[in-house]
Amino acid sequence: MNLSFQSTLFLSFVAFSVLSTGLRAETVEPLKLRYVFAPDTTNAYSLQIENRGESGKEIVAGNFLLTSRRIGSNLFSLSFRGQLRPKPIPGQPPMMNFYRPGYPTPMSSYLSRFTGEPMELVVDDSGVVVRQAGDMTLPAPLGQLMLSLVEPFPADAASGWDSEREVNVLDDPLVQGPATIFLNSVPNYGGYYPGRAAQGVLSARQKTKFRVTAVTPESVTLQKTLALDSRMLTGNEPRISASGEGQIVFDRKVGVPKHVELQCKTLVVTDNVTRRSGITFRWELLDGTEREAVVNPPPPRPAESVKLSPDELAKLVEKIKSDDTEARLSAARQLTSSRIESPSAELISLMAGLAGDRDDTVRSAALTLLANHGAHDHVPLLVKALGTTDSGLRSTIIRGLGRLKDKRSAEALAELVATGPGEQLQYNSSRNTEAADALARIGPVAEPAVLALLKEKSNQTRWQACGILKQIGTKKSLPGLKELTLVPSKELGETAADACRAIQARETN
Repeated sequence: MNLSFQSTLFLSFVAFSVLSTGLRAETVEPLKLRYVFAPDTTNAYSLQIENRGESGKEIVAGNFLLTSRRIGSNLFSLSFRGQLRPKPIPGQPPMMNFYRPGYPTPMSSYLSRFTGEPMELVVDDSGVVVRQAGDMTLPAPLGQLMLSLVEPFPADAASGWDSEREVNVLDDPLVQGPATIFLNSVPNYGGYYPGRAAQGVLSARQKTKFRVTAVTPESVTLQKTLALDSRMLTGNEPRISASGEGQIVFDRKVGVPKHVELQCKTLVVTDNVTRRSGITFRWELLDGTEREAVVNPPPPRPAESVKLSPDELAKLVEKIKSDDTEARLSAARQLTSSRIESPSAELISLMAGLAGDRDDTVRSAALTLLANHGAHDHVPLLVKALGTTDSGLRSTIIRGLGRLKDKRSAEALAELVATGPGEQLQYNSSRNTEAADALARIGPVAEPAVLALLKEKSNQTRWQACGILKQIGTKKSLPGLKELTLVPSKELGETAADACRAIQARETN
């Protein structure tokens, strides 16, 4: 082997060694992103969507509760509950809340219709959706409300990832999606609405890219870019096209998204109109006092009531006895909203007779007075009226039953506790909380009805029952409570143990 060849071989080996070392130095460490939705836990998120179009700017915003529970070994059920409402913009009149031909659909015409009923999403720990129910479509290209918060993750996210898929969007003028399905819904103000038979659905191609921009032990920051083009063209341009860019901050310790923000532009080109709009979309995980205000909102302040004089009360009684429908309704409304102190036996007897009146206003006035001033004889009437759909009247009746402390109402109140919002712990449905408070006021005679709640499947119901028994339970409650200390739910087990300690302390004294 000559010297020239040996030198060349040596230099080639050195170059290969340096290159190999460099490649090893630049090797990207694997990055595994996985969701960890803690069972029986409620997170609170704020959501705001700002739409800027040719007709002006519109903002809808609201808070959502996301309650998680485990299904099997690798699936999570996520229950979303909340509502988006129009947000006033200083110096700008409110947008029209219905569709007008030739104009884009205002967001408030369909987003504000959401009634607060829970929506459910079932996903695995990588964010793959296996079931969804009740999701809401958003302006294109935002997609659907629940899916906009939960992005599917690859096995290794270190170098980022791309996706390309066929999607469906609603055609002009709604321009919503992409969505897996567009469901019929009842219109709030008439006109066009999602799912209407005459509304077209367009096939489109969506490309999405994710890139990792920052990694810390606490969080991972992702940059998201997307592009959407409908297959249908107007001339040489897509009938609907959209692009977007934004950021996702994923909390690695908690295992949930902490911040999601997207800036989008949408272009609609039809034979008659070209329409451009810009959308800013933002999810934010709430904590501290902000979270507490959403999870446990303060009760509404009661309206100021006017005290009636004896003469005024006598006149209202005469009116409500009359055959004049308008006079009866007017008197009933005044009786409901006024403060009455020490009503006569005659008035209470009259109201007991009107508790079954066919007119809702008169019946409400009668039941309100009986709840506030009635006696034990009126408990069956009040219990029967607990099924009313008027939440304000139901709350008044519940408080009245708590005041009367009659064991005959315990089972009916316990049923209200049992008809709660599913599995979410520490979610204060006003109906549940008021019924639980009433049972606690009734005292130990309500213990059998509350003990039956410990056998309910809902963790939230059992958690409420533990709280009641902590206040009124006797040694009869201890066996059932001790069983609950062994359940997988940490919060429920601790609440049951706390109730046991309180009861044992009372029994000892």
